[in-house]
Amino acid sequence: EVLVCWDFPTENLAEIAPNLRWIHITGAGVEHLCPMDWLPNNVSVVNNRGVHSAKSGEFGLMSVLMLHTHMPQIIANQNNNHWESLYSTPIKGKTLLVIGVGNIGYSVAKKCKALGMNVIGVSRHGKTLEEVDEMVSTDQLDEVLPKADYIFMATPNTTETNNLLDKRRQSLMKPGVGIVNVGRAATMDYVALVDNLNSGHIGAAIIDVFDPEPLPKNSPLWSTPNLMVMPHISADDGDTYILMTLELVFMNMRRYLANQELNNLVRPDLGY
Repeated sequence: EVLVCWDFPTENLAEIAPNLRWIHITGAGVEHLCPMDWLPNNVSVVNNRGVHSAKSGEFGLMSVLMLHTHMPQIIANQNNNHWESLYSTPIKGKTLLVIGVGNIGYSVAKKCKALGMNVIGVSRHGKTLEEVDEMVSTDQLDEVLPKADYIFMATPNTTETNNLLDKRRQSLMKPGVGIVNVGRAATMDYVALVDNLNSGHIGAAIIDVFDPEPLPKNSPLWSTPNLMVMPHISADDGDTYILMTLELVFMNMRRYLANQELNNLVRPDLGY
């Protein structure tokens, strides 16, 4: 009745597993299973969202502070035996734009707000959230992009978010902006990102998601100035991830046995 996994063959699922009632995906993204036209009407899908929040929030805060204190350039200078004092101001008053204010994005927003940053959030619905100064819907993204000193991307890969931060939108950003992407590679035009980092229009970037992974050795991303390549480590937790996942599974199992609605239901029409 219950399948706990990351990926599986979906063809003829109703015939192969007629008693199946819900599927727990052990990650947050489910784009590898989309479109979900294979899903039987009586089967629900849930994901792991929320399990990543604490770890990703800390990673996001670290990344924004690293960008603010010029760490990508300082690390490059060290590798080149180059001494240059790159100073930074306190981060209070700087503007963070969080694109995708789900569990991960909201965790980062709250931590950065605690440092006195101005936080703008972008979500599909644009509903107001505590500790976020301004919330807008995705169709207002162009209006808020020029306001950001730092941009944190935490969006799933769906038909709506594919190439969301494309070349045109990157041109709207404030010169010298810093970017972090922990969502999915397909949500950002990396070719344009490389061009903008080389020109200096984008000051620096910390990227944790790529396609394919591992990042090929001949990728230009490895040698792009002021770009830090993170090997998909922002959300994964080697010590507690499995335990937290199983806690979520068994919590939903109790709800299932009590005929209650499952937590973390995925909407097949939205892809998350």
